[in-house]
Amino acid sequence: MDRWWSDGSETGSRLWQGVFAIAALGCALGIAQNALVARGAPKDALAWRYTPPVVPTIEGVQQTNGGAAAAPAAAPAGTTAYTDSPLNIGEASAGAEIPDVNFPMQIQITRVKQMYEAKEATIIDARDPQEYADGHIPGAVNLPHETTVTDLDKLEKFDPKGKPIIVYCGGGTCEASLQLGYALIGAGKHKVLVFMGGWPEWQTSGFPIAKGPTPEGA
Repeated sequence: MDRWWSDGSETGSRLWQGVFAIAALGCALGIAQNALVARGAPKDALAWRYTPPVVPTIEGVQQTNGGAAAAPAAAPAGTTAYTDSPLNIGEASAGAEIPDVNFPMQIQITRVKQMYEAKEATIIDARDPQEYADGHIPGAVNLPHETTVTDLDKLEKFDPKGKPIIVYCGGGTCEASLQLGYALIGAGKHKVLVFMGGWPEWQTSGFPIAKGPTPEGA
């Protein structure tokens, strides 16, 4: 009796040739179908390369609104719209210049560093605890995306100490920081900023780093 794997016999060789032919045909049909779908309905087709999410920058929002804080817009799904907080009145810090809107805004590393040095932001690391312990921005609080993004009670109780919030993760294709940013907005937090370059950009820039778990009570 011929075995299902190739044993060097003519039957075994033909069997594997048939398997490879079927697999190749399936791939070709899949590629062709995706191309046709992309032509007729681009949104329904599979992307062949990663497309980063479009996140408005602080500067872009300010310019759109004539340099002032952006007017409240319709809140994205799963978020809650809100107005300016009375706690922000009279703040003489970089945080007071940040638009108070109902969506996360992108912040660049230069400004992250400035706010970090001036202690003008509460920084959140959205990566898992082990990654955080291996290295993080000093003073950052670890709120792991996987266990926190759906924990509305925990997010509502999180105290940013009246400061803007900067969220970061692993950079690159990591979207955990953006998703956690929207969750924080939904929990009623204000001035939520996303550092898209994340830990890799901070680390390679030679800025200070810390190691170990989040301190008790942080």
